Amino acid sequence: MQIFDLPVESRDKLGSAHARRYRRAGRVPCILYGRGQENVSLVTPSSSVEELLKRHASLVRLTLGEQSQTALVRAVEWDTFGERVAHMDFVRVEMEDEVKVSIPVHVKGDPKGAHEGGSLQLIQPDLEVYCRVDSIPEEIAIDVSDLEIGQGIHVDEVPYPDRVRPARKGRELVVQMLAPKKVVEEEPVVEEGAPGAEAAPGETPAPAASE
Repeated sequence: MQIFDLPVESRDKLGSAHARRYRRAGRVPCILYGRGQENVSLVTPSSSVEELLKRHASLVRLTLGEQSQTALVRAVEWDTFGERVAHMDFVRVEMEDEVKVSIPVHVKGDPKGAHEGGSLQLIQPDLEVYCRVDSIPEEIAIDVSDLEIGQGIHVDEVPYPDRVRPARKGRELVVQMLAPKKVVEEEPVVEEGAPGAEAAPGETPAPAASE
């Protein structure tokens, strides 16, 4: 996985009021912690955070002047409306550390069930895995070409890259092929007494309206 370079600055003014000022100025408050070192309060440009999220990057290189630190995105806090990032947490890592990360799933292939009217459902768009920092994959590719209606691929059936193992075990479905939905056609309702309506036993059909 490529390392995303994220410029940061020291944040000496703490508290919710100052955090709001930073956000209004186009910067996102964040914190760096881990590996037995002190927590460091930082800010980073909102535009850089948007690009980081757009690329689905989880491994970053925080650059503060001439100093840099490799870190993982540990948490992203959004504003009340879920539109802007309000705060981010980063944890220090080294390339040989084993970490738990969430990797996006990419399905490929033309499933057999799709030719029978079925639809493919991606149940888990991301999978949590354990791996070394230097082995974090960009994505986990799953070939769905052989899937027929009613079939699926479970967590323990996913072809994980080398040195990558699932964080969860079991038979949880990742993707499945659903059967086509049945269309129920309703019979037209004929109003009583309307032209063409059948008379009940013992009744005389209503005459058609004269022109």
